[in-house]
Amino acid sequence: MTALTPTATSASTTPSDPRRSTRGLLLATLGIPVVIILMLLAFLAPSINSGAQDLPLALSAPQAVQDQLLTQLDTAAPGVFDVTVVADGEAVAGAVENREAIGGITITADESGQQIEVVTASGAGSPYAALLTNLATTLEAQADAQAVAAAQAQGADAATLLQVQQEASASQTVTVTDVAPLTESDPTGVGLSAIALPLVFGGMASGVILSLALHISPWRRALGAVAIAALGGLCVAAVLQTWFGAVDGSFLLLWAGLSLGIAAISLTLIGLQETLGYAGFGLGAVLMLFVANPLSGLATGWQWLPSGWGTFGQLLPVGAAGTWLRSAAYFDGAGMGAGPWVLTAWIACGLALLAVGAYLNARRGRGDRVS
Repeated sequence: MTALTPTATSASTTPSDPRRSTRGLLLATLGIPVVIILMLLAFLAPSINSGAQDLPLALSAPQAVQDQLLTQLDTAAPGVFDVTVVADGEAVAGAVENREAIGGITITADESGQQIEVVTASGAGSPYAALLTNLATTLEAQADAQAVAAAQAQGADAATLLQVQQEASASQTVTVTDVAPLTESDPTGVGLSAIALPLVFGGMASGVILSLALHISPWRRALGAVAIAALGGLCVAAVLQTWFGAVDGSFLLLWAGLSLGIAAISLTLIGLQETLGYAGFGLGAVLMLFVANPLSGLATGWQWLPSGWGTFGQLLPVGAAGTWLRSAAYFDGAGMGAGPWVLTAWIACGLALLAVGAYLNARRGRGDRVS
C-alpha cells in the first residue's frame, strides 16, 4: 500500500511579488524624505517668520508729549508696537500684570525734569524684556539728541552743546521695572520653555498605551487617561517648582494646567483612535506634535509668532496649556484668557469621539454576531 504525503506549501515560504516589493521600496525612499521636510517646515517656518510686530504696549504720558513719544517709537521701532494709551502709571502696570500688554511706558514731569519708566514682564516671554530694555536706552538717547539738535539750531558752540547734553541727561531719568520677574534659580526661563515636549509626549504616550497595549473598555481608558494626567501633572509641577525652582506662583494652578493639558491631548487621541482606528492616531499625532507644538509660543509667548499663527495656536491644547502655565507661574493666574475653556473643549471633544466610536463599534459587533 502506497502512502500519500501532503504537498501543502506554507504561506511563509511563498515568494513575494518582486514588483510589489520594488514599489514599496520606491515609495519609502521618496516618501520618508518628504515627511522629514514637512516636519522641518512645521517647526522652522513659525520660527523664521516670528518677530516683534504689533506687540501690545501700554502708554501713559502727558498730552503734550504723547504725540512726540509715538513718533519716537515709530522711528526707533517701526511697526513693532500697537500702543494703547491709558490713564496713569498704575493702569500701565495693571495692563502688564494682567497680560493685556507685553510692556508699558509711563512718563511724568516735574520741576526736576522728565521721568520715564519702562514696565516689563520677563515672565511673559524671553524676547520682550530685552526688547523693552533696549527701547528705554533708545528713548533716552533720542531725548538727548533732540536737546542737542535744538541747541545747534540756535547756533550754540561746542562747549554749549556739551553743557546742553549734560543737562538733558541730568533732567531725564529712565528706569526699567520688571513686574513679573523670572526666578533666581532659572533667570533665563528655560524651565517653562522646555515643558512643551513632555506635555505632548505625556498625552500621546498615555493615549497609545491605553488604546493599544491595554485591552480595556472605552470608559476605563478615559478614566485611566485622567488618572495619568493628574499624576503626571503633579510630578512635573513638583520637579519644576520644588526641585529646580524654575517657576513661582500657585502650585495648584500649575498642577491643574499641566494635568488638563495632558488630558486634552490624551483623550483626543483616544477618541480619534476609537472612531477612526490607526488613522485617528496618525491624525492626532500630526496635529499635536507638528501643528500645536510649534504654534504654542511656549518659549516666546504667542504674540511673538506671525500674525494669525499665534492666535490659531492658542486654540490648540499645547498653546492653551502654555498660556495657562505662564500665567500661573509668573502672573498669579492673571491673563489665562480662553486657555481653560479651550482645554475643557478639547477634553469634551475627545470624550464625545470616544462615545461615538464605542457606539459604532458596538453596533458593528452586534451586526457581526447576528450575521
